[in-house]
Amino acid sequence: MKIQKAKNPDNLTSFEQKHLPWIIIPEFVKKNEEFEVLVKIGKVDHPMTDEHYVIGIQLCIDKKCFKRILLDIANHSEAKFKILLEKDSVITARAECNLHGVWQSEEKVVLYRGNSDK
Repeated sequence: MKIQKAKNPDNLTSFEQKHLPWIIIPEFVKKNEEFEVLVKIGKVDHPMTDEHYVIGIQLCIDKKCFKRILLDIANHSEAKFKILLEKDSVITARAECNLHGVWQSEEKVVLYRGNSDK
């Protein structure tokens, strides 16, 4: 299975804008505290029709893939995951389009080390 990534993350093509997972995390993530990761497919909405749709979204932490959510047309090509981290990590999201294969994005998460009141 070939995994597709952005050729130039600073200048996405319209095709990439519809297929790359967009990983949204809170501004502050604390060690061993559960938080929500929202993965949307595309900065521009991916089609979700009977002919063209996202099959599922998989979440990985530091290259260990463990959560997968299957989608249907009503899911609007996004998924929410609850996770916790013990250390700074790289979150990877993979999305499988029925016509255009698997697309992957990554987001480095640096744990918040400031005051406990934030």
